[in-house]
Amino acid sequence: LMIRRPPRSTPKPSSAASDVYKRQSDRNVVLYDGGCGFCRRIVDFTRPRMRSKSDLTFVSLLSEEGEKVLRTLPLQYQQVDSLIFLDGNKVFVFSSAALKCLANMKWPFALWTPVFWVVPLPIRDFIYRQIAKSRNRLFRQPLECQVEQTEQEI
Repeated sequence: LMIRRPPRSTPKPSSAASDVYKRQSDRNVVLYDGGCGFCRRIVDFTRPRMRSKSDLTFVSLLSEEGEKVLRTLPLQYQQVDSLIFLDGNKVFVFSSAALKCLANMKWPFALWTPVFWVVPLPIRDFIYRQIAKSRNRLFRQPLECQVEQTEQEI
């Protein structure tokens, strides 16, 4: 008994979320916590220092586009509340995502990538998580968020 398979040219159903990611697949995408003042400051610091601004797209996890891209990822990454770096089909999280961003920066920042990359992953991620735990205590939300909250209270 032979089972016939449909021809390979049959189009696969696509969703809006996968279309968003397909549009970004030729670029590297960085998903970050847009509600975190520390994360926003790091992104603001990083953007003008990137080697090629067209190669890297920063998207807030809180934005509609960020949520769509996040839904296209495997479930294990959808649960991550951290920095996520998408490089084609590869997903980097925690300290590895931060180092991928660092590698895309101009000189002299990119020179630090190999120095930190040789540190074992468990140690890098431990340090990353300690910083992430204290980020909201050490760094307030950006001014725009504070203004919006004040207007809502009035």
